[in-house]
Amino acid sequence: MASPTHSSLADAVGGPVTVSSAPVFQQVRRISEPLEAVVDALKAAIVAADVWVLHEIDPQALLKRGGIDIARARHLLFFHPRYMKRLLDADPAAVLEAPLKFAIVTEDTGLVVRWYDPAAAFDRYGNPDLKVLGAQLSRLCDRIAANALGDAS
Repeated sequence: MASPTHSSLADAVGGPVTVSSAPVFQQVRRISEPLEAVVDALKAAIVAADVWVLHEIDPQALLKRGGIDIARARHLLFFHPRYMKRLLDADPAAVLEAPLKFAIVTEDTGLVVRWYDPAAAFDRYGNPDLKVLGAQLSRLCDRIAANALGDAS
């Protein structure tokens, strides 16, 4: 059976898509620079923070293969083995929280960078070692974003 072609995500899901401005477990930065410049700046800031860029995903290209057109977007996955060791030592079930991710997406209001707050994610486990790691990773994400995108206004 052939996949239907949709002109937008709203068409694909049958109506308008409401985008939450800032869920409590996410950080959100609105950006005026072009997508490529933001992706390059984030990658450079990740590397400068001594963390590994693991993968770049192009959701626009992937969804297009399924007949769905969306605005430009990228996901950057990043982490480092030193954090994975601490995570696994504290609670192997928390492996689902890694790697960390920045989502650079085009929303109705323009280009936005989103990332979940690792402190909130790791705190759910009720493990003091994960709580400390989550707080450190939260500060790391904030520092990477600030270095790449400038201080939040």
